[in-house]
Amino acid sequence: MDDTVWRECRALSRCLLPLVDQEPWRRDRRHADFREHDLDVLAGERLLGTFAALTMHTVMVDAAAAGHPATIEALHSTLLSTIARTVASKRDYEFLAAAPGHPADDTEEQDLAAFRLLAYRTGPAALTFVYLGGQVRVTFETLAGRDRAGNGTCGDLRQWANQENLPS
Repeated sequence: MDDTVWRECRALSRCLLPLVDQEPWRRDRRHADFREHDLDVLAGERLLGTFAALTMHTVMVDAAAAGHPATIEALHSTLLSTIARTVASKRDYEFLAAAPGHPADDTEEQDLAAFRLLAYRTGPAALTFVYLGGQVRVTFETLAGRDRAGNGTCGDLRQWANQENLPS
């Protein structure tokens, strides 16, 4: 699969929190939840973004495996509710399998390494992975609901990010 799809998944993931944080109480609540789970806020948000990017990319990898196009256009037409359901229906190793073979830079490599370490935790520490997955699911569901028909897509994310002048 072309790396441009991964790059777009990564870019869209960086827009998620600023878009959902248009309701400031969401950010405050997320930060408090991170602290309750012994997660540094910055590290938690980076992990959440990486999880979101991997979830979008997992959907595209699955589409390619089923013979469907795995293009940016296909990504943009993917419903946010589909992405949200994917978080709940996949195992940690399935997200890892969708990771790019060659990270673009050191930051991306560090984020993917942190996600791998999180996915391999066992015992009570493994609950952090489940918690972050729930946060990713709720984020996609929240944004999907912002579309009037409740059918928000990844393309809508791109449009909303552009309207808000968010860097991607």
